[in-house]
Amino acid sequence: MSHESPTSLPLTTAQRGLWVGQKIGAADATLNIAEMLEICGPVQPDLFIRALWQLTREAEALRVSVVEQHGSPRQIVRPVYNGEFPYLDVSGEANPRAAAESWMRAELSRPVNLANDPLWVSALFKAADDRYYWYQRAHHIIYDGYSGSISAQRLAELYNAYVEGREPAPCEFGSLQELIEAEAVYRDSDRLKRDREFWKERLADLPEAVSLSRLGQCGIGRLRRSTGHLSVATVQRLRELGKQTSTSLPQMLIALVAAYYHRATGAHDLVIGMPVSGRINAALRRTPGLAANFVAIRLSFTPETTVIELFAQVARVVRQALRHQQYRYEDVRRDLGLIGKGRHIAWLGVNIEPFDYQLNFGGSGVISHNVSNGSGEDLMVFVYDRGDGGELCFDFDANPVLYSMDDLNEHRRRLALLVDGVLAESDRPLRQIDILGEEERRRLLHGWNDTAAPLAPESLPALIAHQAQLAPDAAAVLVDEMTITYRQLHERSVRQARQLIADGVLPGDIVAVMLPPGEQWLIVLLAIMRAGAAHLPLDPDGPPHRISMMLNDASPIALVSTPELHERFGFGGMMLLHPEALEAALETSEQEPDLSRPDATAYVLYTSGSTGRPKGVEVTHRNLCNLLQGMRQQLALLPGDRFLAIATVMFDIVMLERFLPLTAGASVAIASGETVHHPPALLPLLHRHRATHMWATPSLWRVLLASPEANLQHLHVLVGGETLSAELVAQLLQRAARVTQLYGPTETTVLSTAIELKEVVFETPPIGRPILNTRLYVLDQHQQLVQTGAVGELYIAGAGVAKGYLNHHQLTEARFLPDPFANDGSRMYRTGDLVYWNDQGLLHFVGRADGQVRIRGHRIELGEIECTLARHSDVLNAAVAAHREDDGGQVLVGYVVLRSGRQLIVDELCAYLAKFLPEYMVPTHIMSIDAMPLTPIGKLDRKALPMPARTPVTTAYAEPVTDIERKLAALWQQVLGVERVGLHDNFFQLGGDSLSAVEMIARFPEHFGMELPLASLFGGASTIAGLAAYLQRAEAKSDPLGAVLPLRVSHRERPLFCIHPALGLSWAYTGLLRYLDDKLPVYALQSNGLRGGVSLPGNIAQMAADYLTQIRRIQPEGPYRLLGWSLGGLIAHEIAAQLQAHRQQVEFLSLLDVYPFVAEGTSSSGDPTQEIRDILRFLGFHNHAEHPPADLAALTDLLCQEYGVFTLPPVQEISRSDPHLIENISAVVLNNLRLARKHVPRRIDADVMFFRAAQKEEVDLTGLWYDKPEAWRPYIDGWIDVHDIPCHHLTMLDAAPAAQIGRLVMQRLHTLPSVRAQTLPDTADHALAGSTVYA
Repeated sequence: MSHESPTSLPLTTAQRGLWVGQKIGAADATLNIAEMLEICGPVQPDLFIRALWQLTREAEALRVSVVEQHGSPRQIVRPVYNGEFPYLDVSGEANPRAAAESWMRAELSRPVNLANDPLWVSALFKAADDRYYWYQRAHHIIYDGYSGSISAQRLAELYNAYVEGREPAPCEFGSLQELIEAEAVYRDSDRLKRDREFWKERLADLPEAVSLSRLGQCGIGRLRRSTGHLSVATVQRLRELGKQTSTSLPQMLIALVAAYYHRATGAHDLVIGMPVSGRINAALRRTPGLAANFVAIRLSFTPETTVIELFAQVARVVRQALRHQQYRYEDVRRDLGLIGKGRHIAWLGVNIEPFDYQLNFGGSGVISHNVSNGSGEDLMVFVYDRGDGGELCFDFDANPVLYSMDDLNEHRRRLALLVDGVLAESDRPLRQIDILGEEERRRLLHGWNDTAAPLAPESLPALIAHQAQLAPDAAAVLVDEMTITYRQLHERSVRQARQLIADGVLPGDIVAVMLPPGEQWLIVLLAIMRAGAAHLPLDPDGPPHRISMMLNDASPIALVSTPELHERFGFGGMMLLHPEALEAALETSEQEPDLSRPDATAYVLYTSGSTGRPKGVEVTHRNLCNLLQGMRQQLALLPGDRFLAIATVMFDIVMLERFLPLTAGASVAIASGETVHHPPALLPLLHRHRATHMWATPSLWRVLLASPEANLQHLHVLVGGETLSAELVAQLLQRAARVTQLYGPTETTVLSTAIELKEVVFETPPIGRPILNTRLYVLDQHQQLVQTGAVGELYIAGAGVAKGYLNHHQLTEARFLPDPFANDGSRMYRTGDLVYWNDQGLLHFVGRADGQVRIRGHRIELGEIECTLARHSDVLNAAVAAHREDDGGQVLVGYVVLRSGRQLIVDELCAYLAKFLPEYMVPTHIMSIDAMPLTPIGKLDRKALPMPARTPVTTAYAEPVTDIERKLAALWQQVLGVERVGLHDNFFQLGGDSLSAVEMIARFPEHFGMELPLASLFGGASTIAGLAAYLQRAEAKSDPLGAVLPLRVSHRERPLFCIHPALGLSWAYTGLLRYLDDKLPVYALQSNGLRGGVSLPGNIAQMAADYLTQIRRIQPEGPYRLLGWSLGGLIAHEIAAQLQAHRQQVEFLSLLDVYPFVAEGTSSSGDPTQEIRDILRFLGFHNHAEHPPADLAALTDLLCQEYGVFTLPPVQEISRSDPHLIENISAVVLNNLRLARKHVPRRIDADVMFFRAAQKEEVDLTGLWYDKPEAWRPYIDGWIDVHDIPCHHLTMLDAAPAAQIGRLVMQRLHTLPSVRAQTLPDTADHALAGSTVYA
């Protein structure tokens, strides 16, 4: 074929999808595929290179470039291949193969320009006279694995013909035009319609895609690979099993990988992806190019599924999928409505790559090695079937953001175990095949549960009596203004116990207690324990109907309460007792009864029940004492500690917060019910009692932290009862002395796990490790251990497991099961919580396996609320769901189907529920719906229940108003073929997909005169309003080297002005932007000399004056907000001084790790080397100060390298049009350093928020002010609020430090009015908790 001029062709659908992926993928993602053929014999390099050139003439795909013409992608077939074919002799290297592979990896990872670079690359390596390697790499947009195989076969034909001196056989390759025409014919055919219907039916009611990673999905990144092998013997046994079951080896391999995915995820309706060639006829099979597709393999598993049954199912499903393999995966996603929602059909995949054709080069055999399959979003298992009777190689190729190498190695090890297991017992159910191995099983059962320790024999009353002997006059309990000593607590509880025994209370009886949660409540509970009875706590303010239900169920012998409550609830023959109504004769007794026994019931606590009736949990003295002993160790309590107790008496944590401190000689201050119901009132109570510990739910901590008076810097925060968000952890760590998360159900005695949280994380923190004498098992539905990282249900065993449910034997048997992993007859409790172990032995909470939720720490059965709602005369059917709000908290939402002719009156329904349910169980919202959504099998589909809307559920049409909005709407109408587009309509919800997005991007320049990055549409600007705002921001940020960078433009608040570091560039502040309130305008100031052609400032004051002019153009009047990092801090301080000289207020000044410049000694020595050393230390580069650069120019180069200036993509881009950019930046840096060294700050009257980089080199700075915020004391009249950030100076605006800094900055900005209005008698009171203040 003659190629006299380039041929321009459209992209196929597959190519357009990859073009979109290239546009929106991560910078380090690779869409390259590569292979290495090991040639086992001599090669004639000149003939081999000649064959490669001929191959490029015959295969059009090898000469393709992809260009954008008017925003639309086209593939250009060049007349001649535009690359070279290196021949590299590595035979002299110590390890020739390693040297060749190193070159390949470097070539593979090099960025590819689709328009200008060769998209197919080839090289030949000589490793020895009889060993050569041929490498071929292609960008996936032009080539697929099938193309690689037919190209390799043709290359061998060409080379062998040249070696034999004959003319090669004619080439039978088809043209790219044929591929394009074949696709067009298919897309206009009935076959496409049949394929579409097949996939829509096959994937109806699609389950959520599962992953082996717990980190959540992210974009395509680099590649991480773990490689394994199946031995020759194993492969032979597989082939024999295949013969017995009439299953091909590829089908068996797909089934084995799917079986592992099933075991690892627990998914019974499993969908995995499988790449296919997409070539269904001879014409397609003879044309190199991209035709590959991705099909969904949907498999069903039952508890009894065996591998033999799975083989048959896989064979059937794969055959069906291959018949319909031409229908594009992107089209299936669009048909299922998944485009634009971040949802996929499958995250996990399997690919069996055959190499079952014989190749030879000049008679020498070939071994194929896969080098790269390209980046992936999650995980794909590749198995390479070479058809040579040898071992099978398989790769776990994964997204490195989601999987560590240890993760992949473990998955690979378990897959090999599964293969061995099914070969040993192919008729055994898959669920019974061991995939853990002895080491992992030992770790899960014993290593992470190594908590056994002797339990002290003393009862709780005895422990408190012991403390009364040690320190009789020490404060034990504080209530309001009253203090109860240990002597008083002990003596009063003993007297009360004598009276209870005299009244007829016997060991084993239940005594109901309905008292306010003060000192009297504690005394009565201790007395009941001494009498050998169990106490039943009741809330005087609880729903009367529910209290009556509990009294009827528990049948207590007595009720200890007030006379008024006796009248309301005293029935059924109970003794009605008043606390401390003591007989005089008992006052003189010296008996100190303690009839409590370890296995006797200490208390009965009622929790929510799914049947509509609460159930009482019986907790023993042994259970309770194990909790208290374990938590004394966990918290390392001291006699000087003090708890502030806030929980209601119906919440089991009350046993910890009130009694734990009393067993350690510490004290407990009890907050009144009125105080607890008004959370801000807790803050002065904390301060007044000098509390060291307090437990609260995340919801309550969130409320407390919102107050500017929340000073928690001396408090050990205990948190539990709800899911704890990473954001709240970060806030607590900043403002509290210590933070410990606690977890546990009532049935295992309050708590089972604990962990002290010590660092900011970006995902939900773990719930910890087991406490004393506690064992945690994560099991599947068959009560078998699941692997590390896999989600299962949590079962808890050990000394904390309660006796069971009072008077509910069947329910006890269902939830308290024999422990199959212990041979001591003990039981384990089935929690219903879904969790997983991480590889550090920490437990993570995922959610619930049933209808149970936690609201404000209270465990709630949704079924109990639903039963109560359904009893209302107006309600035909009812459901309740928990929805997570924006702040991370959960709210209950009730849904009712009303009887005919009835109307929803929400207040009436809420009042009805309040008669039967406690306040925390009454839904926040109640909605009327026409019918309950059901799953295909007729069950309530809770996920389909509508979210409660603060605004109407359907967004009203809003007409585009501005010119930009109207132009965008018109463009969308053209592309999407819709009649009307509203301001808030979503591109993808209107029917758009990745392909129509490409079309819209292609048409964009002719409408707007600029290109639009495709990633913008997928990154949040998918409405007319969002895209219009994006365009306005893009216009504002048109000059990256301008004196002012408008990082966020808004007129809602006063702006924050950020000043550049020594580089003169302020681009780094973009990393801070995402952690600042989206209503806050942010501007960054940059050096004027970056474009060159101007004189540089002569001192810092001149520079500050220039920047102040720019600032006042944006904001003419104060108050002003300033922030500066490194040198930018010096400038920001000088700007503040100049503003104050103009009688302008500076309401916020933040300095990021900057210090007033101090030279060695008392004066400058004039030594250039010493000057450079001083500059390096000033900027925090202590490691370079010992051997400094020779001169200032060399110093500038070093700093630019350290800051990575020359590798910044914008710098490289601008340098193409501005060759002097690097020179200009270097001049700016050099001038900035000279000015910084000479600058002496002025004194200002302002408060400073100071962020110190806490990770410093170990250097001796004795006598210097370097790295010490106190150095600013002579120049600042206000207070200096110091926050340590766990990072180096150079990384302060990286993601993790920036997140911390941004949150603290916003906290301060939100509290500015109240902070500035106060006088400052005690400056520490006005700092954010977790900080150090220099006044």
